[in-house]
Amino acid sequence: MKLRKLAALGMAAVMAAGTLAGCGGNDKKETASNEGGDEIVNLKWVIVGNGMPENYDSWSATLNEYLGEKIGVNVEMEVIPWGNWDDRRNIIISTNEPYDIIFGNGNNYNADIKLGAYADLTDMIDEYMPEFKELMPEKYWDAVRAVDGQIYGIPAYKDSSISNYSVWDKALVDEYSIDTSKYEDLKDLTPLFEQLKADKNDYPVYVKNDGVYMIFDKYDQIGTGAQIIGVRYDDKDARVCFTLEEDDIFADLQTFHEWYKKGIINPDAATLTEARKYNMWRIAQGWESAGETVWGPDMGKEVTVEKWGDTILSNETVRGSMNMISVNSKHPEKCLELLNLVNTDTKVRDMFYYGEEGVNFEYVDVDGTQKVHKINTEWPMAGYTQGTFFTVTPIETDTNDQWGEIKALNEAAVPSVLLGFNFDTTEVESQLANCREIWLRYKSEVMAGVNDPAEVVPKIKKELMAAGFQDVLDAAQEQVDAFMASK
Repeated sequence: MKLRKLAALGMAAVMAAGTLAGCGGNDKKETASNEGGDEIVNLKWVIVGNGMPENYDSWSATLNEYLGEKIGVNVEMEVIPWGNWDDRRNIIISTNEPYDIIFGNGNNYNADIKLGAYADLTDMIDEYMPEFKELMPEKYWDAVRAVDGQIYGIPAYKDSSISNYSVWDKALVDEYSIDTSKYEDLKDLTPLFEQLKADKNDYPVYVKNDGVYMIFDKYDQIGTGAQIIGVRYDDKDARVCFTLEEDDIFADLQTFHEWYKKGIINPDAATLTEARKYNMWRIAQGWESAGETVWGPDMGKEVTVEKWGDTILSNETVRGSMNMISVNSKHPEKCLELLNLVNTDTKVRDMFYYGEEGVNFEYVDVDGTQKVHKINTEWPMAGYTQGTFFTVTPIETDTNDQWGEIKALNEAAVPSVLLGFNFDTTEVESQLANCREIWLRYKSEVMAGVNDPAEVVPKIKKELMAAGFQDVLDAAQEQVDAFMASK
């Protein structure tokens, strides 16, 4: 897919100069008027995806005409490519760059709150988001409360628990008579992948620089934003651990290294920032019918999916998709009105989820029910970043009520032993920040299998301990013990 890279770079440059409308602290007019003379507030929303849409201008014009009439808002989007997201987002937050709304997740939520980056929304939600407040269960609001008990982010009510599925190219499953249900450990896949590598001259595990990252989903990261620390979701003793040393994680890292040496993983994985569309096999977070509605169509293949592990509910899973409002935004109430509409108005929700009607999708009648036909798969905005799934119009091939399926998964999820726990990192913030940086230096090569875990894990641990990792572990364990005792 050809992306508007030059446009995205140009937008970034303009943004850095602080000239985009609607952002706290810029000198340009933040309001205009529509034809009826009503004030229109301009807002800036920063999210992650595959970059700016080719048809952004026409999509935006249609969207903003509707938003202006409904709530007196125009929105300007910056869609940052996946590979640039972490760096670009960190720059925006750390330099206080102007924006109104920004996407984020549990990896940065608490840390950014400590920086004072976000507006406290607790007392504004009832007034400016009444429809969405009613739509989402109360426990999900509780999961995004910070250490101080306040709410600084609006979660997307969707697959708010984690369910992982192995996704296979069905043609290969049929050709090799693969029993997808028999695989429960990554290492068990090695002989099959060796055969596929030899026969197909391709990489059975084609990943980018975060590798098969689902291996950490079993560990509640207790709000640290670091994969290297956590409590296993089903550990009744709630032991805070260095995850890389845990038997299950270490075994998976060994498997990655074996795959890398055997050419099962693509050799450029550690430096690749964008994943390719086709995969013989991968593990994806979602729900079973996503194979028909998302994973298969996006890959251009029919796929076979198989559940991988438990469905887990934790603070992190709820915080997997949130949108925060800048503490410097001059219109936080309008930001909430916009997010409320994105979540509850199907017309708006579909425009963010599918793109421009007539260009990216069209409505069709299926047995008397309105559904969506995708004209193409070129829409680069990531639907999970924007809002709920439960007001999105289903696509025409959805015969299984996928939104109902997701709700059922949420309701049946196994709760983490630390659901509702917030780690107050105040006393170890500098140590934790240093430890995060150490992990980030190693992460890509470790997750791509480049490094032998027997050599690199002790090396990482030595650096972490020198940076105060034991202080973090001790502080976390003390607070976890107190939380468990209070249950």
